[in-house]
Amino acid sequence: MNFNKLFLVFFLSLTFQGCAFIASRVVPVNDIKSPSGKYEIGTQIFHWTDNTRDEWFSSIEGDKRELMVQVWYPALKPNELIDPYPWIDNANLREEAIMENFKVPKFVAKAIDRVDTGTYLNSIPILSEKFPIVIFSHGFEGFRSQNTTQIQELASNGYIVFALDHTYDATLTIMSDGRLIPNAKKYCYGCEADQFYEVFIPQINTRIDDVRFILNQIEKINNGNIETNFANALDIENIGVFGHSFGGGTSLASSILDSRIKSCISLDGWYVPVHPDIYNKGLTIPFMHLGQVEWDTPVNYQILDEILDTKVIQGYKLSLEGANHMDFTDSPHISKLSSSFQLSSGLESEEILNVTNTAVIGFFDEHLKSKNTNWLLELRNNINTRVEEFKNEK
Repeated sequence: MNFNKLFLVFFLSLTFQGCAFIASRVVPVNDIKSPSGKYEIGTQIFHWTDNTRDEWFSSIEGDKRELMVQVWYPALKPNELIDPYPWIDNANLREEAIMENFKVPKFVAKAIDRVDTGTYLNSIPILSEKFPIVIFSHGFEGFRSQNTTQIQELASNGYIVFALDHTYDATLTIMSDGRLIPNAKKYCYGCEADQFYEVFIPQINTRIDDVRFILNQIEKINNGNIETNFANALDIENIGVFGHSFGGGTSLASSILDSRIKSCISLDGWYVPVHPDIYNKGLTIPFMHLGQVEWDTPVNYQILDEILDTKVIQGYKLSLEGANHMDFTDSPHISKLSSSFQLSSGLESEEILNVTNTAVIGFFDEHLKSKNTNWLLELRNNINTRVEEFKNEK
């Protein structure tokens, strides 16, 4: 029996004896790794309502779309007495949802409250420079901070990052007034195409409209119509998006439909819900997919390959040998036990981190800052990474 399995048996026995809290204290977890950039990182959280949209997921008449949005930004050095912001806020309220959606026992769900970040709530933003903006979209049943590793890396290197919980599509959304909005679990796997799109078109359209709403809010912040203390730091001419899984498909579709977005990254994106009516319009900005070599549903990469072969002006497909779907989140970095629950592949955290952060920072630096760091050459020289480039005429 290997080390991970021994741990698993031990902790499960503790759980069955009603000792989940004790077990959670000894689950090996890591804080989010310190980023490489020169900037300290601040964060702020907003509760925004889109009064132009009825809530598709809700049966309550007149219910409008509400979003919890977190922003990370370059900041002044924080007060040493302030504790860093946790990886997941209100972790005690999220335990049951995490157990259900990620199929982990209670002691694992409890352990997440020990994961800290290098981010400080309400730190004073740096206003002497303008920083490009990136919007992050989480995966199906994910959450806004699920890729804090990349978000912190971006903020520390001079980006302002907006990430949202896609309400009813996230693991659990906790509104600022304390309301708990669970995942609505609207999906249709293995069904016919017409039935599949009947379920997922309204869902991805809601996600796309979430991203476009955030873009509108960013413009309002920049114009002074929404009061914040970081408006003067926004470079609204250079906006990128990235997402994981369903968030990758959401990012791609949003980039096709909204010209305010200048570049797009998809981390092991799920493209099946993106209807051909959307991707056949073509993508006129740089696009990068970084993911596992193969999906268990081949049609996903068939769609991706069609998009890269014929629908993008400039595209990249990066594949990490041995990786699985959850390797492109924070999961492999916060605990070695993640692979025991299929929440990572077992690849070394440092290898995944190096490839993912090199790709994300290099791509956005090139296409939002006009800064070439030879990131593609570095990835080509990595024996575990396959790099393909695509160019098509307009």
